[in-house]
Amino acid sequence: MKTKIKNVSLMLLFAIFASNLFAQEKTTYNPRDGFNLGVSAGTWFPTGNNKILGNPIIGGLIIDLKSNKTSVSLVFDMIFNVAKTDTLFIKHNNEIVKRTNYFAGQLGFDVDYELYEKNDFVLQAGSGIGYGNISYYNPNKDINVDKGSLFVSPGVSMKYYVGQRSHFKFRLQYYVANYKLKDNVSTNFKGNYITTKLIYAW
Repeated sequence: MKTKIKNVSLMLLFAIFASNLFAQEKTTYNPRDGFNLGVSAGTWFPTGNNKILGNPIIGGLIIDLKSNKTSVSLVFDMIFNVAKTDTLFIKHNNEIVKRTNYFAGQLGFDVDYELYEKNDFVLQAGSGIGYGNISYYNPNKDINVDKGSLFVSPGVSMKYYVGQRSHFKFRLQYYVANYKLKDNVSTNFKGNYITTKLIYAW
């Protein structure tokens, strides 16, 4: 319970910081400012022992608020392991279960700042904070071997406008997280990961 309260508190502090930054930037009118709704698709590249998880498909929804050079986004991702991974060994009670798939999701806040802009091209840098969860074994509603983690995700983005507000964005982020199960018998999933996403927003 204390861990969940701590995670929520950190996300609220990050949101307050983002809103203050947004308020400071709100000085001049820009026709590209305002809310955008977006969809994304991509994958991740684990960097440690978690490489055994492979490269799943990431599908997501984004609500973005832009003011001058600052963007604040609420990001929700679902991670689908559609390709077969190497065998995962998961401890459940007193037995070891073999798995070749998993399911994950993550929710976070991103704050980005425009470093360079020319015509319809924009280069951004920023960071995110949020919470994710990987379910390694969930055969029914009563059994779920999973691991949640707070994450921090610095990144860079390249945005190209195809209309006054609509745009494509390529986003690269490095996620610092810990999805290793607490026992010493299950497969070691320790490690961070890199995500790449193609986003369309309007």
